[in-house]
Amino acid sequence: MAVATALGLPANVVCGFADAEVNRLLDVDSQREVAFSLVPLGYVSTTPPHHPEVSALGLAIAPLSRSEVDYPLMREMHAASSLHATDDVRRWRGGTPLTRFPPPARQVLELQPFADAEMPHDPIEQVILRRGSTRKFARAPISLAQLSTMLDRATRGVPADFLDPPGSQLNDLYLIVHAVEGLDPGAYVFHRERGVLERLKLGIFRSEAGHLGLDQELPADAAVDIFFLADLRPILHRFGNRGYRAVQLEAGILGGKLYLAAYAQRLGATGLTFYDDVTRFFSPHAAGKSTIFLVAAGRSDKRGA
Repeated sequence: MAVATALGLPANVVCGFADAEVNRLLDVDSQREVAFSLVPLGYVSTTPPHHPEVSALGLAIAPLSRSEVDYPLMREMHAASSLHATDDVRRWRGGTPLTRFPPPARQVLELQPFADAEMPHDPIEQVILRRGSTRKFARAPISLAQLSTMLDRATRGVPADFLDPPGSQLNDLYLIVHAVEGLDPGAYVFHRERGVLERLKLGIFRSEAGHLGLDQELPADAAVDIFFLADLRPILHRFGNRGYRAVQLEAGILGGKLYLAAYAQRLGATGLTFYDDVTRFFSPHAAGKSTIFLVAAGRSDKRGA
């Protein structure tokens, strides 16, 4: 999608489709792999004709390993979130449950992203080639402008069939700031519509961040840790079990945008897993939410990156 956008080519994420039909079209063995989402590219001026019955492709499969590990619960969960009929797909799409933050109750700081003229101008292909998960961060600060640009550019909306009206977002962003010039260390929540960070608590939380990030050094050493949290209750009520797919997919796309925004500015980033204690750390503001993803960002330590 990033490449398509850079080329001015329309792209849209489709998460609502009849699973069995798409798997059959791709000749996918749904006991081992499945279609998760689709991305149509380009312009369409006319309605496509009715498609004929899809016949099996019968593609040969090359095994990737000598042995296979089965996870029955994963298959059960995927089956429980699958759509079957065209009417199911139509009912599933759109109608995003909108949850709005209350007005900030504590000190806020406005984002200060770079102006367009100050933005890096490397082609998207070069940024993608530079991109990779940072293996070690230097405990060095980044600027508020760099963090602001990452947040601003990553959260401008994802064109997806489960985000309606356009610009809606399922995930909320919470931050543990360690070393950002012009921003006191502490815990923050990002008010996307207002373009501000609300400070939840002050403090140096490197050790806490390391623990929350599955007891790893990366989130403790990064300049900032960005956590994706979502209130799953209204999402599952509206979208059913497939809503969890949508939340995870959106978090992956937003995380990918943060990656690109970091590497475009010659910074580093890495996606991480976490303990569920994240919600408790950001509560009471995050009470009732579930942690979906974590991106740590900062300056790479070239000796270990």
